[in-house]
Amino acid sequence: MISLVLISLFLLLFNRIYEHFSYGESSLYMRGMFAIPLVGALAYGLSFLGRVWLSNRTSVLLFNSSLAIATSGCLIKGIIEISGRSTTIDIPYWWTGFAFLALSGLVCLHSTRKQEDLL
Repeated sequence: MISLVLISLFLLLFNRIYEHFSYGESSLYMRGMFAIPLVGALAYGLSFLGRVWLSNRTSVLLFNSSLAIATSGCLIKGIIEISGRSTTIDIPYWWTGFAFLALSGLVCLHSTRKQEDLL
């Protein structure tokens, strides 16, 4: 959880430096990419209270991968927007990120059902 907060701070700093050297251009995707790790940190905080699906290692790894993929998608889209172009190259990032997030939930659901069957 602390590492996700530190990553968010790094992304904020990265965005400020990138905007400084991009001649005043900015992108909402670049400005908002720090929020993805913060939402992940919030999910980890809720998982400590037993409110979220992050209960086994596989679901945590898939969840972390979804955060990384979505953050990369924001970075790619932001860089392309700042350069003044438009593209749809970021769409696979969003679909893949959502797929990993859904897989994370399904893996945890499957593992909890397995544990209930054993009891």
